[in-house]
Amino acid sequence: MKKILYTLIVLAITLTAVGCASKKKIQSTPTSTARETKAAEETKEAERIRQAEAEAERLRLQAMEAQRIADSIAAAEEAKKAQVQTLYIPRMTIIVNMQGQQMSTPASMKWQRGTGLMVSLMPFIGMEMFRFELGEQGLTVIDKVNRQYSQLNAEQIAQMGARITLDDIDTWIDERILAHADEPQLTLQTTQANIQGTAIISTSSMQKNMQLNLRPTDVTSYRQVSVEQLLKSFK
Repeated sequence: MKKILYTLIVLAITLTAVGCASKKKIQSTPTSTARETKAAEETKEAERIRQAEAEAERLRLQAMEAQRIADSIAAAEEAKKAQVQTLYIPRMTIIVNMQGQQMSTPASMKWQRGTGLMVSLMPFIGMEMFRFELGEQGLTVIDKVNRQYSQLNAEQIAQMGARITLDDIDTWIDERILAHADEPQLTLQTTQANIQGTAIISTSSMQKNMQLNLRPTDVTSYRQVSVEQLLKSFK
Protein backbone atom coordinates (compact mmCIF):
# COMPACT_ATOMS: atom_id res chain seq x y z
CA MET A 1 0.00 0.00 0.00
CA LYS A 2 2.83 2.32 0.87
CA LYS A 3 4.47 1.50 -2.42
CA ILE A 4 1.33 2.38 -4.36
CA LEU A 5 0.92 5.59 -2.40
CA TYR A 6 4.57 6.53 -3.03
CA THR A 7 4.10 5.84 -6.73
CA LEU A 8 1.03 8.08 -6.90
CA ILE A 9 2.86 10.92 -5.12
CA VAL A 10 5.83 10.69 -7.52
CA LEU A 11 3.45 10.61 -10.49
CA ALA A 12 1.57 13.67 -9.22
CA ILE A 13 4.82 15.62 -8.71
CA THR A 14 5.99 14.64 -12.19
CA LEU A 15 2.72 15.70 -13.82
CA THR A 16 2.76 18.99 -11.94
CA ALA A 17 6.30 19.74 -13.11
CA VAL A 18 5.45 18.85 -16.70
CA GLY A 19 2.31 21.01 -16.57
CA CYS A 20 4.24 24.01 -15.31
CA ALA A 21 6.89 23.60 -17.99
CA SER A 22 4.22 23.36 -20.69
CA LYS A 23 2.48 26.46 -19.36
CA LYS A 24 5.72 28.43 -19.47
CA LYS A 25 6.36 27.28 -23.00
CA ILE A 26 2.84 28.20 -24.11
CA GLN A 27 3.13 31.63 -22.48
CA SER A 28 6.58 32.32 -23.97
CA THR A 29 5.47 31.80 -27.58
CA PRO A 30 2.92 34.65 -27.78
CA THR A 31 5.34 37.02 -26.00
CA SER A 32 8.05 36.47 -28.65
CA THR A 33 5.56 36.92 -31.52
CA ALA A 34 4.30 40.17 -30.04
CA ARG A 35 7.81 41.53 -29.88
CA GLU A 36 8.44 40.64 -33.51
CA THR A 37 5.12 42.20 -34.55
CA LYS A 38 5.85 45.37 -32.61
CA ALA A 39 9.31 45.63 -34.16
CA ALA A 40 7.88 45.21 -37.67
CA GLU A 41 5.27 47.87 -36.99
CA GLU A 42 7.91 50.24 -35.64
CA THR A 43 10.05 49.67 -38.74
CA LYS A 44 7.05 50.27 -40.99
CA GLU A 45 6.16 53.44 -39.08
CA ALA A 46 9.74 54.70 -39.30
CA GLU A 47 9.73 54.13 -43.09
CA ARG A 48 6.39 55.91 -43.39
CA ILE A 49 7.77 58.89 -41.45
CA ARG A 50 10.93 58.90 -43.59
CA GLN A 51 8.89 58.91 -46.80
CA ALA A 52 6.62 61.66 -45.47
CA GLU A 53 9.63 63.79 -44.54
CA ALA A 54 11.21 63.17 -47.96
CA GLU A 55 7.95 64.19 -49.70
CA ALA A 56 7.68 67.28 -47.52
CA GLU A 57 11.27 68.25 -48.43
CA ARG A 58 10.55 67.68 -52.13
CA LEU A 59 7.49 69.93 -51.95
CA ARG A 60 9.46 72.55 -50.03
CA LEU A 61 12.21 72.62 -52.67
CA GLN A 62 9.59 72.69 -55.44
CA ALA A 63 7.88 75.65 -53.79
CA MET A 64 11.22 77.44 -53.39
CA GLU A 65 12.01 76.94 -57.09
CA ALA A 66 8.56 78.17 -58.11
CA GLN A 67 9.03 81.25 -55.91
CA ARG A 68 12.49 81.86 -57.40
CA ILE A 69 11.06 81.75 -60.93
CA ALA A 70 8.18 84.03 -59.95
CA ASP A 71 10.61 86.51 -58.34
CA SER A 72 12.83 86.41 -61.44
CA ILE A 73 9.87 87.11 -63.73
CA ALA A 74 8.69 89.93 -61.47
CA ALA A 75 12.18 91.44 -61.37
CA ALA A 76 12.41 91.27 -65.16
CA GLU A 77 9.04 92.98 -65.48
CA GLU A 78 10.11 95.72 -63.06
CA ALA A 79 13.37 96.20 -64.96
CA LYS A 80 11.43 96.43 -68.20
CA LYS A 81 9.13 99.06 -66.71
CA ALA A 82 12.16 101.02 -65.54
CA GLN A 83 13.65 101.01 -69.04
CA VAL A 84 12.98 103.86 -71.41
CA GLN A 85 10.59 102.48 -74.02
CA THR A 86 10.46 105.37 -76.48
CA LEU A 87 12.67 108.31 -77.29
CA TYR A 88 11.99 111.42 -79.37
CA ILE A 89 14.79 113.81 -80.31
CA PRO A 90 13.25 116.79 -82.14
CA ARG A 91 16.54 118.62 -82.60
CA MET A 92 19.78 117.14 -83.79
CA THR A 93 22.31 117.76 -86.55
CA ILE A 94 23.53 115.07 -88.92
CA ILE A 95 26.74 115.49 -90.88
CA VAL A 96 27.46 113.06 -93.70
CA ASN A 97 30.81 112.75 -95.49
CA MET A 98 30.44 110.76 -98.69
CA GLN A 99 32.88 110.51 -101.57
CA GLY A 100 34.70 113.66 -100.51
CA GLN A 101 31.53 115.70 -100.17
CA GLN A 102 29.98 116.83 -96.90
CA MET A 103 26.36 117.49 -96.11
CA SER A 104 25.05 118.94 -92.86
CA THR A 105 21.35 119.05 -92.07
CA PRO A 106 18.97 119.43 -89.13
CA ALA A 107 17.19 116.22 -88.25
CA SER A 108 14.90 114.53 -85.76
CA MET A 109 14.72 110.97 -84.50
CA LYS A 110 12.06 108.66 -83.10
CA TRP A 111 12.82 105.31 -81.46
CA GLN A 112 10.71 102.61 -79.87
CA ARG A 113 12.19 99.62 -78.06
CA GLY A 114 11.67 96.39 -79.95
CA THR A 115 10.32 98.24 -83.01
CA GLY A 116 13.12 100.29 -84.54
CA LEU A 117 13.94 103.90 -85.23
CA MET A 118 13.06 106.63 -87.71
CA VAL A 119 15.30 109.55 -88.67
CA SER A 120 13.97 112.53 -90.61
CA LEU A 121 16.31 114.91 -92.45
CA MET A 122 15.01 118.45 -92.69
CA PRO A 123 17.42 120.73 -94.60
CA PHE A 124 14.70 123.37 -94.40
CA ILE A 125 13.31 123.72 -90.91
CA GLY A 126 9.98 121.97 -90.59
CA MET A 127 10.16 120.38 -94.04
CA GLU A 128 11.03 116.69 -94.11
CA MET A 129 12.92 115.80 -97.28
CA PHE A 130 14.43 112.40 -96.46
CA ARG A 131 13.44 109.70 -94.03
CA PHE A 132 15.38 106.66 -92.81
CA GLU A 133 13.35 103.81 -91.30
CA LEU A 134 15.35 101.07 -89.61
CA GLY A 135 13.47 98.09 -88.24
CA GLU A 136 13.03 94.35 -88.28
CA GLN A 137 12.60 94.26 -92.07
CA GLY A 138 15.81 96.20 -92.69
CA LEU A 139 16.43 99.76 -93.85
CA THR A 140 14.15 101.92 -95.98
CA VAL A 141 15.45 105.26 -97.30
CA ILE A 142 12.74 107.58 -98.59
CA ASP A 143 13.27 110.63 -100.77
CA LYS A 144 10.08 112.60 -100.21
CA VAL A 145 10.95 115.37 -102.64
CA ASN A 146 11.43 113.11 -105.65
CA ARG A 147 8.97 110.51 -104.31
CA GLN A 148 11.34 107.58 -104.55
CA TYR A 149 12.69 105.07 -102.10
CA SER A 150 15.20 102.26 -101.69
CA GLN A 151 15.10 99.24 -99.40
CA LEU A 152 17.85 97.07 -97.96
CA ASN A 153 17.11 93.84 -96.12
CA ALA A 154 19.29 92.44 -93.33
CA GLU A 155 21.35 90.35 -95.77
CA GLN A 156 22.11 93.34 -98.00
CA ILE A 157 23.03 95.42 -94.97
CA ALA A 158 25.39 92.64 -93.84
CA GLN A 159 27.07 92.70 -97.27
CA MET A 160 27.84 96.37 -96.63
CA GLY A 161 29.73 95.37 -93.51
CA ALA A 162 27.01 96.11 -90.96
CA ARG A 163 24.91 93.85 -88.76
CA ILE A 164 21.66 95.39 -87.63
CA THR A 165 18.94 93.74 -85.53
CA LEU A 166 16.32 95.24 -83.22
CA ASP A 167 18.47 94.20 -80.25
CA ASP A 168 21.46 95.96 -81.83
CA ILE A 169 19.41 99.14 -82.28
CA ASP A 170 18.08 99.04 -78.71
CA THR A 171 21.53 98.37 -77.26
CA TRP A 172 23.00 101.22 -79.31
CA ILE A 173 20.34 103.64 -78.05
CA ASP A 174 20.82 102.47 -74.44
CA GLU A 175 24.61 102.65 -74.47
CA ARG A 176 25.31 105.57 -76.80
CA ILE A 177 22.43 107.94 -76.01
CA LEU A 178 20.40 107.12 -72.90
CA ALA A 179 23.47 106.30 -70.80
CA HIS A 180 24.76 109.83 -71.51
CA ALA A 181 21.48 111.69 -71.34
CA ASP A 182 22.78 113.89 -68.51
CA GLU A 183 25.42 115.40 -70.79
CA PRO A 184 24.41 118.68 -72.50
CA GLN A 185 25.41 117.46 -75.96
CA LEU A 186 26.26 114.15 -77.57
CA THR A 187 28.42 113.61 -80.63
CA LEU A 188 28.07 110.19 -82.24
CA GLN A 189 30.15 109.00 -85.15
CA THR A 190 29.95 105.96 -87.39
CA THR A 191 31.47 104.80 -90.65
CA GLN A 192 29.79 102.33 -92.99
CA ALA A 193 30.61 101.55 -96.63
CA ASN A 194 32.87 104.59 -97.08
CA ILE A 195 30.20 106.88 -95.65
CA GLN A 196 31.05 108.71 -92.45
CA GLY A 197 28.20 109.99 -90.39
CA THR A 198 28.16 112.27 -87.37
CA ALA A 199 25.14 113.05 -85.22
CA ILE A 200 25.17 115.98 -82.81
CA ILE A 201 22.34 115.72 -80.31
CA SER A 202 21.02 118.34 -77.95
CA THR A 203 20.05 116.19 -74.95
CA SER A 204 17.89 118.91 -73.45
CA SER A 205 15.38 118.39 -76.25
CA MET A 206 15.05 114.61 -75.70
CA GLN A 207 11.63 113.33 -74.68
CA LYS A 208 11.32 109.88 -73.14
CA ASN A 209 8.42 107.44 -72.92
CA MET A 210 6.02 109.54 -74.96
CA GLN A 211 3.46 108.05 -77.32
CA LEU A 212 5.08 107.59 -80.72
CA ASN A 213 3.91 106.32 -84.10
CA LEU A 214 6.64 104.39 -85.90
CA ARG A 215 4.36 102.92 -88.53
CA PRO A 216 6.36 102.37 -91.76
CA THR A 217 5.74 104.91 -94.48
CA ASP A 218 3.32 103.80 -97.22
CA VAL A 219 5.55 103.83 -100.31
CA THR A 220 3.05 102.34 -102.76
CA SER A 221 2.90 105.65 -104.64
CA TYR A 222 6.70 106.05 -104.63
CA ARG A 223 9.15 104.80 -107.24
CA GLN A 224 11.64 102.21 -106.05
CA VAL A 225 15.25 102.86 -107.09
CA SER A 226 18.66 101.46 -106.23
CA VAL A 227 20.59 102.73 -103.26
CA GLU A 228 23.23 104.22 -105.53
CA GLN A 229 20.64 106.15 -107.52
CA LEU A 230 18.89 107.43 -104.41
CA LEU A 231 22.18 108.55 -102.83
CA LYS A 232 22.69 110.92 -105.74
CA SER A 233 19.82 112.95 -104.31
CA PHE A 234 22.02 113.83 -101.33
CA LYS A 235 24.55 115.64 -103.51
